[in-house]
Amino acid sequence: MLDQTLAQLMQRLLEREAPSTPLNATARRLLENLGIGRIQGKTLYLSERDRQEMRELLLARGYSASPVPLKDMSRSDRLAVATPNEKAGGGALKTGRVSMKSLPSKTLNVAGRTLSLPDGCHVDTDWRRVANGIGHDSIMLVENYEVFDQLHQLTFDLPSCCTNPLVIYRGDKTESRMGNVKAFLDAIDLPVLAFVDIDPKGLHIAGCCPRLLGVVAPSCSELNATLASPATARHDLYGRQLPGVGEYLRSLAEGSPIAALWKLLQQHRAGVVQERWIIAGFKLVLWDGDRHCNV
Repeated sequence: MLDQTLAQLMQRLLEREAPSTPLNATARRLLENLGIGRIQGKTLYLSERDRQEMRELLLARGYSASPVPLKDMSRSDRLAVATPNEKAGGGALKTGRVSMKSLPSKTLNVAGRTLSLPDGCHVDTDWRRVANGIGHDSIMLVENYEVFDQLHQLTFDLPSCCTNPLVIYRGDKTESRMGNVKAFLDAIDLPVLAFVDIDPKGLHIAGCCPRLLGVVAPSCSELNATLASPATARHDLYGRQLPGVGEYLRSLAEGSPIAALWKLLQQHRAGVVQERWIIAGFKLVLWDGDRHCNV
């Protein structure tokens, strides 16, 4: 997720055309959250391509590509210099709201209305206003904002029972906050599809979803190839996340919707972030309790 802290680091690095930066917690998020840079020792190294990706991402999310003085600015001035996160200058956080959209080429059907949204758009609303008028067969919970925002670049091949899900961003501290999303999921009696990173933490997020039907991911052959490739496998994610959720994953029942994916992660001792599917162009399917992967 791109927030103000991460955006400010990216702005400073771009201003200096920096080839590297010390590996602090924020710099580590460049790689973990956005797939930018490579770690060697206690340094994050950046290529020209990495810097170009940072520049494009900042501009796409409404930020300036260069540092801006925020402390003494009014709210209107901050917005004028493309600093979209109101919390950067002390603005109030959104409350009671979730971010939602439909799958590509489908309409958003909420509150008894049918909305056709342009690519890259979503609706930010108080979930209680639409809870009683949802015209979708399921809910798709998307872990990362970049994937939620660029959903129109992805292709889905879902079962007939869930071809038209209401797509929800799982949330962060400033948008579609997780407490609001949890309350929404608890209140809506629809099956849930978890579209998460395929790593231990992502599977834990999926497993905690109420009425989980399955996990959205590439097919067995494509996912297996991604986890097996040194160019795309994220062994660091697996090693870092496993201690926190390993006990939960090892206790999964054989028929759990995430059991087959957990088995695959154990075989490769690696994970992969869902942003990879935008780059790869894979067709995404539903892994449920009946889908297995023999490798």
